[in-house]
Amino acid sequence: MQTIKKQVSIASYMAVFIENAQYQVVKGGQLGLSKRALSNYKNFAKIMAAYDTYQKKKWCFNEISAQSVHAFKQYLLEKKKYSLNHAGRIMGFLKTVCKTAANYQIDTGNATHLIAGFSKPQQDKIIHTISFEEYQRIIAIDYRKNDRLNNARKWLIIGFWIGQRVSDLLKLSPDQCRPAPNGGIYIDVVQQKTKKRVTLGVIDPLALKIINQQFPRTIGARCFNRYMKEICKDAGLTQMVQGYKMNPETKRKEEGVFPKYELLSSHDLRRSFATNFFGKIETPVLMQMTGHSRESTFLSYIGVGENKDLYANSFMEGLKEIKI
Repeated sequence: MQTIKKQVSIASYMAVFIENAQYQVVKGGQLGLSKRALSNYKNFAKIMAAYDTYQKKKWCFNEISAQSVHAFKQYLLEKKKYSLNHAGRIMGFLKTVCKTAANYQIDTGNATHLIAGFSKPQQDKIIHTISFEEYQRIIAIDYRKNDRLNNARKWLIIGFWIGQRVSDLLKLSPDQCRPAPNGGIYIDVVQQKTKKRVTLGVIDPLALKIINQQFPRTIGARCFNRYMKEICKDAGLTQMVQGYKMNPETKRKEEGVFPKYELLSSHDLRRSFATNFFGKIETPVLMQMTGHSRESTFLSYIGVGENKDLYANSFMEGLKEIKI
C-alpha cells in the first residue's frame, strides 16, 4: 500500500500536474489538456509560487482550511487586485489541482469542498457589441490604399457573420469552406477550446465574396485586436460608454467611461453575432453555431435572462392540445 504524502506544497506539485497534462481526462472524455488550458495552469503555477514567496512559507495541500482558502482569496482580490472573474477562475484551477493531487496519494485534508470558483454577477457585467448599423459604417470605409486595415476588416466581416472565438476565426482557411445548395457556404470548424465540431452557414453577399474571392491573409490575434480598434474608430464608434480598460501602470482592467472603439476586441464579434440574431433566429440554431451546450449559458453570455413567460406560454399552449 502506498504511503500517503503529508507535506506536499501546491506550488511544487504543479510541475507534476503539468508534466502529466497530456494524460488528463477532461470534460467530454477528451484525453489531454488543450494548449489554452495548459497555458492557464502554467500561469497558475507561477501564481502559487508567488503566493508562497508573499507569505514566506509553502502552502501545502494538507494545510487547506477555511482560513487558508480565505487568505488566498484575499491575496488575489486585494493584494494582486485581480478582477472577480479572474480570481474566480484561479480558485477553480485550485480546486481541480486539489482533486488530481489525491490521485497521487497526496493528503489534501478532505478540504477540497471548501474551494469554489466564482464570477461577477451577471447584472454587473458590461457587454459591448457591434450593431448592424455600426457594421454598415465599418464596411463603408474606403481602405483601398490601406492594405493592412483592409485585410483586418475582412477578418472582422467574416467574424461578424460566423460568431466564433478569435482562436477559431483567425485560423480559418479556404479548405474548411464548401458550397451550400442555397448559394451560401458551409464552414466546418473544430472549436479549439471545446473540441466541438460545428458547421457554420454564411449567406451574406459581402462575406461570401471575401471567402470565395478575397480570402484574407493570416494575422495574429494581438495585431487583429489593435487593427480592429483602428477600424472601429474610423467608422465613428467613438461614443463614450461604460466599460473596463487596461491601465498600463497597474496592468489591471479598471472601470470607467471610454470611447467605445477602445473597448472593442475580437471576442465582441462573437458576442455581436449571438446578440444581433437572438430573437430573429431560433435559439437552438444559434447555439449550434456558437457551440453553447446550455441555453442558460448562452443567454448569460449575451446578457439576457431566461424568458420565464415563454416557458409558461409553451406549457399553456401544450395543455390546449391535451384532452384531460
